[in-house]
Amino acid sequence: MAISQRFCTNHPERPAIGICVMTRKPICGECSTRYEGVNYSREGLKLLQRQRASAKPRKRKLLVPLLAWVVSPALLYLMYLGYMTTADALMRLLHGES
Repeated sequence: MAISQRFCTNHPERPAIGICVMTRKPICGECSTRYEGVNYSREGLKLLQRQRASAKPRKRKLLVPLLAWVVSPALLYLMYLGYMTTADALMRLLHGES
């Protein structure tokens, strides 16, 4: 820590034990909360909470693997029976035809 950052931002008489990863301010043991192995101040935890709340949940792309799992055996069976060639099966699949 630099000389100017040896004391807590909220308690100038107390030595700082670390720096909040969100606010980048020095904090003492009373002001520090360790979360996921990292030091946070009260303000830093509020920022982290807002950041996580505003993050959009990722949509899992299950549709494509599910369709491939369902459709591919049927196409393989139709090709085995000789009803369509590989090119026909792919073209029908791409154009949404049955």
